[in-house]
Amino acid sequence: MHARMIQVTTKPGQIKDCTKAMFVQGLPLLRQQPGFVDSLILSSDTDRDNFVGVTFWRSKEDAETYVNGQARQELDAIKPFLQNEPKFCTFNLEASTMHRVGLARAASSS
Repeated sequence: MHARMIQVTTKPGQIKDCTKAMFVQGLPLLRQQPGFVDSLILSSDTDRDNFVGVTFWRSKEDAETYVNGQARQELDAIKPFLQNEPKFCTFNLEASTMHRVGLARAASSS
């Protein structure tokens, strides 16, 4: 599995509106994407204008297809709430109890 992370700093007081836009407008788009598995939105408990979104994909190729297509629509929906450009990172999912990915997989892929 593959994970894609977006780190966002919103304009002061805009985090609720931004995360709502991601959930209401972005989640339906994500659910239609081939290879989409799950998503999380995590708000900071120390910086009230900062949050991280993580999407999980069956493969890196599925995530890249989304990034090069529908992701732009989702990004456009939240741009009015952003203080600056979001930061993106990608990861290989090595272990997860939620997604039933075990450490045996990580050991076998070394």
